[in-house]
Amino acid sequence: MMNKTAIDWCDFTWNPVTGCRRGCPYCYARTLAGRFTGDIRINLADPQIRAQDGPDGKLYTLAQPFKSGRGNVILYPTGFEPTLHEYRLADVAKKKKPATIFVCSMADLFAPSIPREWIERVLEACAAAPWHNYLFLTKFPKRYIELAEAGILPASRRYWYGTTTPTQETEYFWANGYNTFTSIEPILESFEGMAPVPPGHGWIIVGAETGQRKGKVRPERSWIEPLVEAARAAGVPILLKDSKELRAVWGDDLIQQFPEGLEPMPDNSVPHCKDCDDARITQQGKRGQSVTCGVTGQHVRGRYTRSCPEWCPKRRK
Repeated sequence: MMNKTAIDWCDFTWNPVTGCRRGCPYCYARTLAGRFTGDIRINLADPQIRAQDGPDGKLYTLAQPFKSGRGNVILYPTGFEPTLHEYRLADVAKKKKPATIFVCSMADLFAPSIPREWIERVLEACAAAPWHNYLFLTKFPKRYIELAEAGILPASRRYWYGTTTPTQETEYFWANGYNTFTSIEPILESFEGMAPVPPGHGWIIVGAETGQRKGKVRPERSWIEPLVEAARAAGVPILLKDSKELRAVWGDDLIQQFPEGLEPMPDNSVPHCKDCDDARITQQGKRGQSVTCGVTGQHVRGRYTRSCPEWCPKRRK
C-alpha cells in the first residue's frame, strides 16, 4: 500500500512492515492503526495471519490483504504488533514515476523486534525500483551500523537513513558513503547547547507534536532557533515541518530546505475536483457533500480525495 501523503518531505508513504513495541506516548501511528484494526482476538485466530516467535513476542505475516468475515479489508488486523505485509512489497516497482518515498511510516523497520529477514526483503523491494528516493527513520540507529557492517545496508545517493531525535539524549548513525539525516519530531525540549548538527548529517527536519493527546508538548520558538542557526552555520538544509502547532510558535515563514536530489518536483497535477472551478458541490444533509463535474455531469467518487479521475477532461489535456 502506497499512499500519497501531505508530509512535507516526501511524496508517498509505503508500509510493507507495520507495528512497533516501543510505546512512545506521542505516537501518531499507533493511534491511526487503532482506527483500522477490528477485533484483534478474532483476527489473530484467522488462518490469513501467519504467526512466528520473535525476540520479544509474536511476529505476524500477511500474504494477502486481510478480509473480515463480511469481506471488508482490515488494514491493521494485528493492531500495532510487528507485521510483514508481503503483498505490499511489489508496490514501489509498480510506481513508475520517480518519487521520494518514506519507508514504513507505520513502523520502526530497524527496531530490535524486526527480523533481519524482513529488513532484507524491504531493501530488495527498494532495489527493484532504483528510480525512487527512499527515506528511512528509526530510534535504533545501532541497527543501521549492524547492517552496514554486515554489508546489507545499501550505500546509494537514493537512500537516506534518518534518526528520530525528539530529545538531546539520542545516538546517531553516520558513516562514509551513506546519506544520513536527523528528524527532531516531535521536538520535546530545547536543543540549546547541543551540537545540533550531528557529524556527517546532510539534513535536519524539525516538527511539533500534533493531535489531541493529553499532556501534548507544545514547543517554544527558543527551542528551534538554535537548530536553525546551527544548520545555517554548517551549511546544512533544515526543514520546519508544516503544522498549525509549529506555525503557532514560528509563524507562517516556515523554512523548508531540501538536500540535493530530494527537492520536490513541481506540482503540475490537476487538483482534486473540489478545488476545480467546474465543480458543482451540493450538501447531502449529515452525509457530507456530493461533487459533480460541471463539464461531464459525472459524479465524483470520494476516492479522488487527492487526485482527479481518469475521465477528467483537464487531466487528458
